Amino acid sequence: MDPWIGQIEGTLSSPASDSVHTLRPSEIKVVAMMGAALTATEGTRQLASISKDPNPTTQSSFPDILKSFNPDLVGYSPGSRNFDSSLDQSALNGKAEDLPGQALKLVKSLKNKSHIDFQRDWKLITVYIGVADLCAYCTNKEYYSPENVVFRIKEALDILYQEVPRAFVNVVEMQNIDSVLQCHDPGLLTHEPRNICECLVKLHNSGELSVHNISRIYRNALQELVYSGIYEKRKDYTVVLQPFLGNLEFPLTANGKADLRYLSPDGLRFSVRSRSLLARGLWNNMLEPVGQKNAILKLSPTAPQLRCPTQERPYLFTYQNSDYGLTSPTEARQSYGKECGSEVTCIDREPSITVPTSVHQLRPADIKVIAALGDSLTAGNGAGAKPNDLIGVITQFRGLSWSIGGDNSISTVTTLTNILREFNPLLFGYSSGVGNEGTPQSFLNRAIAGAVTGDLMGQVRKLLKLMKNDSRINFQEDWKIITLFIGGNDLCDYCKNTPNFSPDNFIKNIQEALDTLHSEVPRAFVNLVTILNIVPLRELFTDTRLKCPQILLKLLCKCVVSPPNNSTQLSELQALNLEYQKRTHLLVESGRYDSREDFTVVIQPFLENTKLPRDKNGMPDKTYFAPDCFHFNVKAHSQVARGLWKNLLEPVGWKTTGLSLDNPISIACPSKDYPYLKTYRNSNSEQKSPVTTEKMKTTGEPSQVYGSELLCKDKAPSDVIPKSVHSLRPADVKVIGAVGDSLTAGNGIGSKPNDVLDVLTQYRGLSFSIGGDGSLKTTTTLPNILREFNSNLTGFSTGKGNLESPNVFLNQAFPGALVGDLAGQVRRLVDIMKNNSKIDFQNDWKIINLFIGGNDLCNYCTDSAYFSAINFAKRIEEALDILHNEVQRVFVNLIEVLQLIPLRRLYQDQKMSCPRALMRMLCYCVVKPSENSPELEMMSEANRAYQHTTRMLVESGKYNTREDFTVVLQPFFHHMEIPMLENGHPDTSFFAPDCFHLSRKFHSQVARSLWNNMLQPVGEKSNFQDVTKNISLSCPSQDQPFLRTFKNSNYTYQGAVPTVKPPGNWGSDLSCSENLPSETVPTSVHRIRPADVQVIAALGDSISVGFGARAKNLFQLKTQYQGVSWSIGGDKTLETVTTLPRGLFGFPEGI
Repeated sequence: MDPWIGQIEGTLSSPASDSVHTLRPSEIKVVAMMGAALTATEGTRQLASISKDPNPTTQSSFPDILKSFNPDLVGYSPGSRNFDSSLDQSALNGKAEDLPGQALKLVKSLKNKSHIDFQRDWKLITVYIGVADLCAYCTNKEYYSPENVVFRIKEALDILYQEVPRAFVNVVEMQNIDSVLQCHDPGLLTHEPRNICECLVKLHNSGELSVHNISRIYRNALQELVYSGIYEKRKDYTVVLQPFLGNLEFPLTANGKADLRYLSPDGLRFSVRSRSLLARGLWNNMLEPVGQKNAILKLSPTAPQLRCPTQERPYLFTYQNSDYGLTSPTEARQSYGKECGSEVTCIDREPSITVPTSVHQLRPADIKVIAALGDSLTAGNGAGAKPNDLIGVITQFRGLSWSIGGDNSISTVTTLTNILREFNPLLFGYSSGVGNEGTPQSFLNRAIAGAVTGDLMGQVRKLLKLMKNDSRINFQEDWKIITLFIGGNDLCDYCKNTPNFSPDNFIKNIQEALDTLHSEVPRAFVNLVTILNIVPLRELFTDTRLKCPQILLKLLCKCVVSPPNNSTQLSELQALNLEYQKRTHLLVESGRYDSREDFTVVIQPFLENTKLPRDKNGMPDKTYFAPDCFHFNVKAHSQVARGLWKNLLEPVGWKTTGLSLDNPISIACPSKDYPYLKTYRNSNSEQKSPVTTEKMKTTGEPSQVYGSELLCKDKAPSDVIPKSVHSLRPADVKVIGAVGDSLTAGNGIGSKPNDVLDVLTQYRGLSFSIGGDGSLKTTTTLPNILREFNSNLTGFSTGKGNLESPNVFLNQAFPGALVGDLAGQVRRLVDIMKNNSKIDFQNDWKIINLFIGGNDLCNYCTDSAYFSAINFAKRIEEALDILHNEVQRVFVNLIEVLQLIPLRRLYQDQKMSCPRALMRMLCYCVVKPSENSPELEMMSEANRAYQHTTRMLVESGKYNTREDFTVVLQPFFHHMEIPMLENGHPDTSFFAPDCFHLSRKFHSQVARSLWNNMLQPVGEKSNFQDVTKNISLSCPSQDQPFLRTFKNSNYTYQGAVPTVKPPGNWGSDLSCSENLPSETVPTSVHRIRPADVQVIAALGDSISVGFGARAKNLFQLKTQYQGVSWSIGGDKTLETVTTLPRGLFGFPEGI
């Protein structure tokens, strides 16, 4: 009988495929094996044949079958000219714990064989783990748990995946456990069984556990590993599960019993007579599509016929080339139920009369091209998978993807594409059907399953190439909408490589991708969908009632699902999640991508605070998820598409941030007045110019709240320009500058109530220390006060804008700045002053305001060493040193860091409308700790330490060595209370809409306090900020018309000049008459003389290592002066430095 079904393929095709999904049998050059022995033969040669004849009628081994296609196959078949025993690493009774070592040996062998081209030869590697681990389960249930066994298998597969190019890996499922039970059935035994599985069988027979249940869990765990898709990211590598041993059919003996001669006596392996059956079963499995593989092996004297590759399907079957999930092309257009479709009721669906040139006037119908970047949630993994069908999660249902899929129509599948096609039926670029990123139907859906932000640039480059080279796209003229959604895998993997997935790298990768789009793509609207709050997904893992595939979830997202509740690791994850979101907002809302009229990036935040959908019993609703309980199914994809569309039409600042997957969302329509997709500019079109007096009056706040009256009679400058800073009058000041963070940049000062995103606007003209909008009557700022004395004051900032705007002038502060950024700001400030024609750098008197530290405190708990008080003061010192060394005629206001702890009241008050999630992102370390916790006490102490080290720096006298320069600490923020209403709730009118930055009302009060501090003598300055008080502006007195410094205040810095002159040295005299050692070395410690001591050592803390022992200032405290340590130091002589070793040196023959 012909052993082959169909026509056998010829020999090696040329050229060889570069994809494992188009791999023909004849292209396989190397065959190898790992794991457990399948047959009980001598040695370890599994599936091996002693035949030298590759005739198809005699194949009894797997390598022999492959030699029918390629006679030059290199393998482990004895007698072959290419026989290589090192390619079979399998072992008798092999367990999962053996696999990693076997993998390493196999890789080494493949690399070192001269007859193997490691990089170019295609390799077929079969991995089999038998029942040995299962049989050992009863000896150590934790060690041999299904989860631990599968993770050992994963370790081996990971080694192959990382090391071996061009590989097709078969993972053969464990044999049916019934074979082992039958071999231990006394009625069937013909041989005495071995004891390796004895205890498991006994427990099963006694009813203490079900072997079938444990076996099923092992199988499911292995399936979860392979179906996770983690080995489907390279086109030259795949892992395929071959289930042909799932059920065994035995022939019957004459007495009607199962013929167990096909098994070894213990049932753990197969006998020699099964060899050909096993080889053919594996081969036929490889020629069967995924989802249609035979899971039954018939053990009989008649071997099954061997399948042949067909002309239509000449390749070995993988998950991708099996078209798994679609049995016919029409299936892609199936109905998914009412909840997946939507109705668009918009009347006006017309495009603009002429093609718009501005992205801020872009209507939905103007869009001609759609594209997407991201990971598996955009690739559509599992979107159309059937319930409980884990294999279906590997399939990428790109036509159902929420942001780019184009299957069916809006009535059956809701996607952004299908919504936009209601406005423009000729929309182009969407993906359809199933397939990976390399299939034509993916088109401009460049998302890759498993992608992290570090992979974005590759996707961007491919997208650009496709758009530029497709004749159907007018790259220069067509309006494009591009959706970018990524970051989940960064969170899932962060604990494996924390530096690689740091917030800095995360935002750097996104910025690089956006920068490239910004520089190369004309006419584009980019949706940047912020990373979702991934932590709630943990409930799908922790709630065992849901029966989600827990091992698979660990494989997909270990760093999210593994940390215990309330653990430090979970807190770190939550902080990282929030930091990713925060950094994304800061990047886009910096205005970096709004420098061109035809391009913008808009954050769509609808997934930021998404909660799990729940069923009527309050449990997480699995019907929104793919079978892995991790990816979205089509129902969720449709809802997410509605959320994205809703965000697109919502003004910036009013966008939904918490999509409810289980709440109905109707398809909104563009309004008649605002028919455009919302951008930062057209969301705030009613306020494009700096605030004027008229606009102030419409806010409901009387102008006198912001304005002030200055009743000073003497506003004249000095008769001659003073040479000393201690004789500086307000009217002598000609230049004002400032450095700092968002409180100086003016974030949110002019924002309307509830307009949270407008807090990103930098109202620099209203900043308390440097703003120059309006006049003192309408706007109280330090420049407006000083302009009452000198109307020619220069340097102040006006209007709105970021650091690049020309109107910021000498306001060099920027949002998010840390004290480590201060030196850079100062250098820019100095350069501007030196090079500006309005400023006489040598002769003009300058006031420079320095206020920073809030962001350092907000991040203190993330790295208390880096953000320590010592480091804080050192970085301020670095900035002040630059000013001191390079700038003449300067009065520096060093504004003490404010007390942040009181701001917690705004976060804690549940009745407030404050955006608590945003507050956590802005200042996690301050708002997150619970009351009376050690963490909160740590933050309070850090706040106080910042203030203390700053004061110590100023009072060191370091900056009072020149007559024309001084630094004065202004301490009005030292103590602060939150303003309260009569109802006991905080008065949010003093704060910006984020309840963190200060409103215009607060800035006005702070400006008054700063001015009054400047006129108060050092040592008598107010150190309490009560913003509810009616603060009037002070005036210089006739006796003291100068801005107050330590010198003109007659103030003595504490510790600057010692009251008692210290001794000239710290030596001692030693004049002991008895200084000789013992005549013989003493044997008792109680008879040791000083001169007997030969060695000295010390243990202890900072005191013993001489921490700061010779420090001359605060910043030398970290130096360890060990040579002068009291207990161990040996510097100099006893006459100059008294230490214990020096004392002992005074005894002859001592140490």
